[in-house]
Amino acid sequence: MSRNSLCTIAVAAALAGCAAKPVVVADDSPLHPTAVIERHVVNNGIKGFFPTESTELGYVRSNMRRDESMFKGTGTFSGYLIGSKSGIRISRIDRNLQWLLDTEKQEYSECPLKGCAETSKRAAPKQNDTQQPPKARHESGCTMSIAHTSFTVKATGQKKTINGFDTDGYQVAWVVKLRDNAARNSTSTLNMDIWTTPMSRSIRDALNMEEAYARAFAGAVAPAGKQQILPSDAAKLIAAYMASTLKQADLKAFLDAGRQMEKIRGYPISTHLAWSMDGNACAPKETREEPARQESISASPQGLVSGLTGMFAKQKTEETMKAAEGEPILSFTVEVKSLKLDQLHDSLFTVPADYRLVSKP
Repeated sequence: MSRNSLCTIAVAAALAGCAAKPVVVADDSPLHPTAVIERHVVNNGIKGFFPTESTELGYVRSNMRRDESMFKGTGTFSGYLIGSKSGIRISRIDRNLQWLLDTEKQEYSECPLKGCAETSKRAAPKQNDTQQPPKARHESGCTMSIAHTSFTVKATGQKKTINGFDTDGYQVAWVVKLRDNAARNSTSTLNMDIWTTPMSRSIRDALNMEEAYARAFAGAVAPAGKQQILPSDAAKLIAAYMASTLKQADLKAFLDAGRQMEKIRGYPISTHLAWSMDGNACAPKETREEPARQESISASPQGLVSGLTGMFAKQKTEETMKAAEGEPILSFTVEVKSLKLDQLHDSLFTVPADYRLVSKP
């Protein structure tokens, strides 16, 4: 083969290689100020039951937002039942709609801004499809009331850098004395390690943007300046655990630390809490242990899977509860990964052109 032929082949191969490279289309959509808020949550579950981990990344403007979420079960059973899930939701107040994106299939659904209506065709979950976290065991009909509350905040003087934020440490001890109608007492103790960063201009602008969206979406927001002592998800778990033994007014007071949070300066970047309860208020009466029941499993494939799943869930629940003895009822950590105002493209709040519409009301 001649030298000229070899050169021709080499040039042709080079051109073919260049042609095979994907064409990168520059994003020429306008840039506008956008709040970027990313949070990571580690939930060890009530008594170790159904531990999960999640990441939420939000891009927010005053009339639109994009939420990217990742959620996974981290326990033996929660990992099996939940696995790992992710999704993207784009909410547009200016267009009164939202889009739900499936990045794997490159598909999307379109819904009204307030959410898609539940379809009657959706099958009801089976008994073993979902497992509820344990609730407090208590004497039937017994209720507790708050006898005394103490809340202390201490600046530790410690400093450290978390995700690029310079933070100061605080320790919070929240102790609530509870008493039932028979004068039996229990003590709820919530210990928190909180690391806060000074309220910079960028952080304040990002929070103001998020508040502006919330006001436009719901018409109202929580009173400014009143920080929540508990992360909302942790508060829901505690409320569900205590709901059957506390009246609604006492439950609300139980979760409200009031003005004590004013002692904490700055914005919380990392919050770790451990909640425990000791005492015998509304303790269940001792009963003889019931003999073990024989589990009935259908011979059909569906019944076999359902029965085995139920037995597996029951076994894992008992193992988890036993392993959690002496441990806090709930351990929960929230960490801010990003909190800033940035100039981002409008395309972030639109559906990619190559996505296929699969559902629309």
